[in-house]
Amino acid sequence: MRRPASLLRACNGRMLKTVAYGVRKTKRGERAWIPFTANLRATLNAMPRQSLHYILSDKFGRQVRYDLIQKRSLKIKKTMGLEEFALHGLRYSAAGELAEAGCTDHQIASITGHKSLSMIQKYSRGASQNVLAKQAQALREQNKNKT
Repeated sequence: MRRPASLLRACNGRMLKTVAYGVRKTKRGERAWIPFTANLRATLNAMPRQSLHYILSDKFGRQVRYDLIQKRSLKIKKTMGLEEFALHGLRYSAAGELAEAGCTDHQIASITGHKSLSMIQKYSRGASQNVLAKQAQALREQNKNKT
């Protein structure tokens, strides 16, 4: 994953000051601005830097490619007995977490990269229902307190 120029400039020191990263979307070749979470920024800041050009690099500063990440994660999953879990599940989880946080379908799509609202709704249906149910009960309680 190549860092954009603004991120390169921000990383000249030790701390990562940039709040986002331009991610290359593989299906459509589009670029999207994805904000870092505070946890991700802290994790990246704690990692030793091997390269100013890549977030994930080997000890020689060369880019770590997706296929290597996939192979390593599969090895770890096998060791832990978690072979049934896929990297794609992270996208599903992100959609659910964003829906639980009250994000709109369009806000969720801006993070997950989905173009179809029906796919976003499929991934976030359970979380959206939970949020709506909590809101409904809160309104119900408010109405009872008024009478």
